Amino acid sequence: MYTDILIPTDGSDNVEPAVQYGLDLAGRYDATVHALHIVDSSPIERKLELTALEIDLETLPDTWYDAGDAATQQIATRAAEHGLEAVTEVRRGFPAREIRSYITDTGIDLVCMGTRGHSGLDRFLLGSVTTRIVRTVDIPVLSVKSKLTEALSESEKRGGFEDILVPTDGSKPAREAVTHALDLARTYDATLHALYVVDRGAYASRPGWTWDELQQVLEQNGDTVVEDVQSRAAADGVSVAAEITHGVPHQAIGEYCDQHGIDLIVMGTHGRSGISRRLIGSVTERVLRNSDEPVLTIRGV
Repeated sequence: MYTDILIPTDGSDNVEPAVQYGLDLAGRYDATVHALHIVDSSPIERKLELTALEIDLETLPDTWYDAGDAATQQIATRAAEHGLEAVTEVRRGFPAREIRSYITDTGIDLVCMGTRGHSGLDRFLLGSVTTRIVRTVDIPVLSVKSKLTEALSESEKRGGFEDILVPTDGSKPAREAVTHALDLARTYDATLHALYVVDRGAYASRPGWTWDELQQVLEQNGDTVVEDVQSRAAADGVSVAAEITHGVPHQAIGEYCDQHGIDLIVMGTHGRSGISRRLIGSVTERVLRNSDEPVLTIRGV
C-alpha cells in the first residue's frame, strides 16, 4: 500500500516519534524512506516583501544547510541499519509549500510528521506546517505528537501498532479510511476497532424530527456501517471489535482510545458532507488537536 514514505525533519527532538513510526512503516511495507529538510526562508522572504532590501536567498548561511544535511543523513543512516533504501534532500523555501512540491515531484504516498504536542497555542494549531499538509495534500498523513524520549511507551519506541481504531460514519472518506486501517491491521497483526458514534449534535440539524426518531435512524445506520467493517475484516482475516456509542464524536473517540489502549487512529478527513479542501473536517480536526495517539488522516476524493 505504501512504497515511498516521507519524513520531514527539522532536526529537533520533536520529530523523533514520527521518525520511529516512519521507519517502522517503511520496514513493514518495504518502502523507500525519504528524509526531507526545509531551510525555512519564510521569515526573511516575508520581511523582504515589506522593505526595499534585496537579499540573495542563495547566500543563506551554510550552517543552515549543514544542519539539514545532518538531520536527513541521520534518518538515512537509521534506515540503512534496517536494510531500507533512503533518499535525502535539503530544500529552501516555505516549509509546507516545499513539502507539497516534494510529494508531487517524487510520488510520495505517505507522510509521517511530528507535531508539537498540545500545550498552549499548539493545542489549537497542531503545528502550522503539519496542519497545512493535512489540509492540502491528497495522500495519507500520519500526525504524531512530540514527546520526550523517556516519556515514550515501549510500543511508541518500537513504532508498531497493536490496536487500531477507525471511527466511521459510512461516508466515502470513512470507507477509504477503513481500507487503510484494514491493511495496516493485517500488516501489523493488530486488532481493528470500528467505532460508530450516534451524534447527539445531529438533532439540532434535523428540524421536525423527534430525538427518538432520529436516534433510531442513526442507530440503524450504525449497525449497517459496523457490520460492513466486520464483513470486510473477516474477508481479510483481521481481528475486529465493533461498538456503537452515543455522545459527542471527538469526545467519544478519545474515551474509547483510553478504555481500549488504542495506539493508532485512522480517520477520513471529510465526514458526512463535502467540506472545503482547506478544512480538515470538524471531528477529525478535534481528534488531531486532542489525541495523544498518532492519527492517520485519509483524504476522501
